[in-house]
Formats: sequence, C-alpha cells, structure tokens
Amino acid sequence: MMNMHFAEESLQRWMTALDDALPLSALTLAGSHDTCAYTVDDALARTQNATLADQLDHGVRVLDIRCRHQDDVFHINHAGIALGLMFDDVIATCAAFLAQHPGECIVMSVKDECGTRNCTRGFDETFSAYVRESHDVRWYLNEAIPRLGEVRGSIVLLRRFSSDTTLGIDLSAWPDNTSFDLDDSGAAFAIQDEFRVPVRASIEYKWHAVNALLERTSSLNGARWAVNFCSGTGMAANPAWVAWGDAQTQGINARLIEWLAGHDRGCGTMMLDFCERHDWSVVRALVTRNRV
Repeated sequence: MMNMHFAEESLQRWMTALDDALPLSALTLAGSHDTCAYTVDDALARTQNATLADQLDHGVRVLDIRCRHQDDVFHINHAGIALGLMFDDVIATCAAFLAQHPGECIVMSVKDECGTRNCTRGFDETFSAYVRESHDVRWYLNEAIPRLGEVRGSIVLLRRFSSDTTLGIDLSAWPDNTSFDLDDSGAAFAIQDEFRVPVRASIEYKWHAVNALLERTSSLNGARWAVNFCSGTGMAANPAWVAWGDAQTQGINARLIEWLAGHDRGCGTMMLDFCERHDWSVVRALVTRNRV
C-alpha cells in the first residue's frame, strides 16, 4: 500500500480513492469540535476560525453541530450562545460540497444543545422535517455503522438527541465529561470527551485522556468507532490555548502531531479545535493515515 499525498485540491476529495468496503469506524477522520463556533469573539466560546465550507474543503469530515430548538426550527448554538446560523445554512453548505465531491461523505453529530423552547413538536420531529425538506442531500439514517460505499455523497447522522424511532446512529446516552464505551444495535463506540480543563496545568491530564484512547484504538480494528475529543476549556484555559498552547506549554494539537510522527497506525475520529492552524497541519497528518 502507498501513502496518499494530499495537495490542496485533493484534500477536498481524499475519500474518493478509498475502498468502498471500509467501515467508517476503520478510517482516520478529522473532525471539528463545535464546528460552527467561528462566529463569536468570546475567547471561552470560540473553537474554530475557519468556516464550515473551508473545513470541508480542507479535509474535515466529521461535524459537531449543536442546535437550539426554538419555534420549531434549529438555531446553531454553542451552549447558550447563539452563533447567528441556522440548521438550513449547515445543510446547504454540506449539500453544495457533496454535489461537487460525490465520492466523499460527511458525518454529522447533531446535539440538542438547549432543550425545546416555544415548540409544537419534539426535537426529533423537527429534525425529520429538515430531512424531508432537504432535497439536495441524501441522509444515512440507519442505526448501524456503514461502509464507505454505502454513504458516498451522503450525510451520516450521529444522533445526540432522543427519538422514539430509528433515526441515525443512536448516541443519545452520551454522558458528560468522561471517557466511555457505548453500545447500540449495529454500532459500538469508544469515546473520550473529557472537556473540562480548568487551569493550564490540567493540559497534562487532558493529553493523558487523549493518548489513552489513541493507544487503545489500534486494538479495536474498527470493531468500535473511536471518537477522541482533543478539545477542552476552562476559565483559566480557553479552547485556543488548550489546542495550541504557548511558548512554555504544548497544546493538545501540537502533542498530537508529535504522536502521529512516531506511530504509523489509524487513529479513529479526532475532534479538533482550531483545526486550520499551521496550514491545517493536524488535519493533513490525520488524512494521510488513510491508505490506498
């Protein structure tokens, strides 16, 4: 097998040459934590600088979309902070990308971020209405982890909200601020989402959590989908600092680049903050883990 080499334009279509038979859980995927939190200037809330369209163009394939359900529509939020985008905007951007690059797929985690406000229906019903109305994009809404060939040109739903019917891969039992395994029909996950980094000294603990799942992932062989959040925040350690550190302390993304340089194996899905820094260096390093 040969390493794939990714020029700027080929980051847009890096999945296209991969084997159809590969399950998504066997791929190394770059994701963006709180994907749309590039519209705010608050240092504790901002998690990205690049737009959703730029992220997709540069190889990011897993999105973390958080919604406020109000008046029977989805507003995009970061916790209680409105980001000035609607779920329609997210779908339209994804649809445009997939229309241009039908050999790719997008994995979208959709989370009920704020509960229901002034609505006549449940969160799941509003999501289903968006699916019915989004004629320009295909959704994968089965509960099993798909193979790549099944979902080219599609959005794969990771569901972080409750539903009484089968509606995507069910991750609604996701606990808060921990590492855990989650098993559902046709889908098994190993997830690290220890996001509390209260002070700068806590970066060591956060890296320990990230590294623990990295070391475990190779033994999973795609039987579990590993999702590893590199993000973290606290009043004395904002997301940008946790991601990239400073002259005295390495951030998580810099440590991940070093780890990748010393290990030649898959990583599962890595959820990143400020993934555009240093010419998308972490995303590029992750994408090159996938081989043809």
